[in-house]
Parts: sequence; structure tokens; C-alpha cells
Amino acid sequence: MKAKTNIIILFLFFTISQSYAQIKGYWKGQIDLGVQQLEMAFDIKATEDGYSATLDVPAQGAFDIPVDETVFQENRLSMMMSAMDATYSGTLKEDRIEGEFTQRGMTFPLNLEKGAMEAKQVRPQDPQPPFDYHIEKVSFTNEKEGNTLTGTLTIPKGKGPFPALVLVSGSGQQNRDEELMNHRPFWVIADYCARHGVAVLRYDDRGVGGSMGEVENATSMDFSYDAEAAFDYLRKQKHINASQIGILGHSEGGVINFMVAARRPEVAFLISLAGPSVNGIEVLKAQSEAIYRAQGMTEEAIAFSSATNNQLYGIIEKSENREEADSLLRQLVKGWGYSEELTEQTVGELTMPWLYYFMKYDPKDAIVKTECPALLLNGSKDLQIIASQNLPGYEKIIAEFNKNNLILRELPELNHLFQHCETGSPNEYYTIDETISPEVLEMIVEFVKSVTK
Repeated sequence: MKAKTNIIILFLFFTISQSYAQIKGYWKGQIDLGVQQLEMAFDIKATEDGYSATLDVPAQGAFDIPVDETVFQENRLSMMMSAMDATYSGTLKEDRIEGEFTQRGMTFPLNLEKGAMEAKQVRPQDPQPPFDYHIEKVSFTNEKEGNTLTGTLTIPKGKGPFPALVLVSGSGQQNRDEELMNHRPFWVIADYCARHGVAVLRYDDRGVGGSMGEVENATSMDFSYDAEAAFDYLRKQKHINASQIGILGHSEGGVINFMVAARRPEVAFLISLAGPSVNGIEVLKAQSEAIYRAQGMTEEAIAFSSATNNQLYGIIEKSENREEADSLLRQLVKGWGYSEELTEQTVGELTMPWLYYFMKYDPKDAIVKTECPALLLNGSKDLQIIASQNLPGYEKIIAEFNKNNLILRELPELNHLFQHCETGSPNEYYTIDETISPEVLEMIVEFVKSVTK
């Protein structure tokens, strides 16, 4: 009897070990979005406690998206990705996982098979050693909320103290390099600045890398206190000139830097790369029309889509709070005949804390309160923060409030990432080798030096 028991135990151990080995690896599959097939790949690794994983979406230049939870039991695989509000669940059947990918209420069949991991593309502007400056890994605390953030400080060689920049990323949680579509613009900016006498602190957004902090209910205002904590950290560093620290913000970061400067007159200067001058609703209206047009949508279809969006945005604009908006939006879309699933998706997205705040927020007040010099750059082919909408917005503020501290520049042929481009469509970002226009790098350094003499 004892021998038979041992055989059963050994058999069970062999079965478990076999599944354990089978699930490890790089699993690829495609989801059908109707207009295109999108490849997704999970890199599943064994750990002491079970499994860990990351997600790649190569066509979108997105790699190493964290998978918060990876569970594999009885041939069932479950994964959860909070950064994307997404889950995956499937069943291992020999050398194939059959399952479904769900994101924000929408579900797509996604079957996975093992494949080779593609080498990440090295962009021509990616900094390469030897680095002619000092590089320090740092951490600092947002005292208002108590969360710790981690980043990298690049300090020019020499005696110092040096002028310095804090870099603030655009919307969505990003790492310290503002890595997007396999481009690392903040790393390129930091490298160029450090080689030309300007120190730079760039940091992982809360919830990314080593940075902590609540994300689900956070808004641009919450993120502004993270940026302010980075600013205060620099003021205490002996190699940094505390009176010559500025903040560079890209996209939403170009809203956040004005928030900080309006509160803190110690901010010496600002640089805004594609920062909006109007509220989020106006930004989204113009953005969606421009992108639809670049994608070849007919004017009739664009007009229909815009009319639909305007009704949704109208409710957001008039609502006093998210709860009221939620109720009114549900009434509206149910009247359109939306399914329960599509209702949840539409209303859920529009009333999520970050987006609701962004749509309602008008940056004008913070811009008016900011007294330091500010360089405001916008690409002529930017389809996300559109130059023809936002530069006139700044011009109106300058004229109305005599804000001669604001310096505007429209840069020809550049998109939202400040790459030279053909159309400006986000679909181009990944296919362009250039990470950021060299003339933009030069303008950044020249401006910093001009205001910190």
C-alpha cells in the first residue's frame, strides 16, 4: 500500500512539474479589432511564489507592461493588468492557451502559442556610453500624500552648482524615460542637457517602477504634488543652484508644471512641450476630429461622431460632480439603445477620476498666476494638442493679462512627440526613427541658459 501511495505522489508531482514547465515562456496571440489584427505577447516567468509576467504590444511600441497578478492552477491561467484596466483568462491545452482578453468591459478572444521574443529596437538617439556626466539613482517623498517616487538625476561634470530641470510626463503612467512606442524622449533630453551644463531629474510616475502612490483615483492635481516633490528634492542638492530650477512638462505635463509654478514662485522657469491652453473638453473635441481626418474618415462620419461626442461632453461640462455625470450619461446612452456592456464602458471611461478632472480643468488660472519665464512649444502637425487651437489660447491670455513672460513657438513639420513626420497621426510614432527633433533639444538648452545667466 505504501509503495502504491508513493507512485501516486510521484505521478502527481510529475504532472504538476510538467504544467509548471509548460506555462513558462513567451506566449503570442492576436486579437481582432475589426479594422486590424493586434498582436499581444505575455512573457511568463516562474518565481518562488508562483509566476510573474509582463505584456508586450509590439505594434504600439509598448513593452514590459506590468502584470499585477499571474495565477496558474489546474491548467487555468488568470492575469490582471491594472494599468490597462484589463484581464486575461485562458486554459492550457497541450501547447496552446485558449482564452479571452477583457479591457474596460469589452472582451476579445485571444489564443496564445509560444513564440520567440523580438529584440527591442534601439533608436538612433538612444544615449550610449561613455556618459560625460554623473548619473545617480534617487528617491524622494511627496510629503502631501506620503508616497515615495524614484528617478534618475543626471549632473554635468564640473564644479557647479548647475541649473536644473524636472521632467514631467504626459497622460498615462509612464516610466522616467517617458517610454512610448519604443522611444525614450526624457532619456534623450536628460542626456543632451547634462552634456550641455544642465542637470535633469526624471522620475517614474506613481505606480510605475519603484514609485509608489494611489493611481486609480488620482488626478492631474495629485500628480502636480509629485512634480513639486521632485522640485523640492533638487533644491536640497549641493550640486544644484536652488534659484535656477525649472520644470519641463510634455502634454499633460504642460498643465502640471503651471500648477506647480502657480503655487511656488520659487520655480525659476517653465518649458511646455505641447501643453494645452484650453480645457480638456476642447482639447478632446479638436483631437478626435483631427485624428479621424488623418485616418481617412469621411467628413460625414466625422460630423456624426463629433455630434455624438458633443452630447456626452455637454453633460460633463454642466455636471457638478462625477456622480451626477454618471447618472445623466446613463440616461443619455440608454436612450441611444446602447447595450449594458457598451453603457458601462462609455460611462465608466468618461467618469473615471483622472479623465473627468482633465476635461473640466481650465489651465488659464494657473497660467495667469505664473510669473516666471515660460517657453511654450507646439508642433504644427501635432494632432493631439493642436497648435491652431492652443497657441491662439496662449496669445489671448498674453493679450488679456499682459503675460510677457510667455514665449510661443510653433515648430513646422513636428508631431506631438516633436518628431519630424508626414501626417502627424499617432500611427506614425512607432515607425519614425527620430525620438525628438534636434532643434527642440537645442531650444531647451538655449532657453535654460538664457534665463539662468
